[in-house]
Amino acid sequence: MKNAALITLLISGMAFSAVAQERGPQASKTAEEIAQMRTDRLTEQLSLSADQKQAVYALSLENAEKMQAAHKERAARSAEMRNARTAEMNERRAEMKASQERLNEILTEEQREVLKQQQTERAEKMKSIRDARKDGRHKGDRMRKGKRDFHKKADSTRTTEALPEETK
Repeated sequence: MKNAALITLLISGMAFSAVAQERGPQASKTAEEIAQMRTDRLTEQLSLSADQKQAVYALSLENAEKMQAAHKERAARSAEMRNARTAEMNERRAEMKASQERLNEILTEEQREVLKQQQTERAEKMKSIRDARKDGRHKGDRMRKGKRDFHKKADSTRTTEALPEETK
């Protein structure tokens, strides 16, 4: 009996997840469509009269138009911010390049080679750290310097000599 219930539950879960994955992106509806859907739903649930239905439609249309306008405004601001970040990043890159060129004018050829090698080593090290983070190996190493038991309450009566040694 338990196995049958478990199998039924498992199959229904798989079927539900398959149906949920089939839903694709929904096409955005117009303000009129949204208002009509809300009005129809409230009419069905609350048995609205014709006058109430008209008033609810007008209110729903007004709200839907406001929401769509706010959505468009947020999208425009997001695009502006993205463009501003891109411009700022390009400006920083240009400044760094100009600074590097000025530094190269100051340094001798040998010093430039040493600096270039150091930069290459640093870039390789950062790449290995990024790759390790992607794999989950290097995640949070800065916080794991020593064993810390933040969640355990310290007993104020015990001293450090009385604590048992940790096993490794």
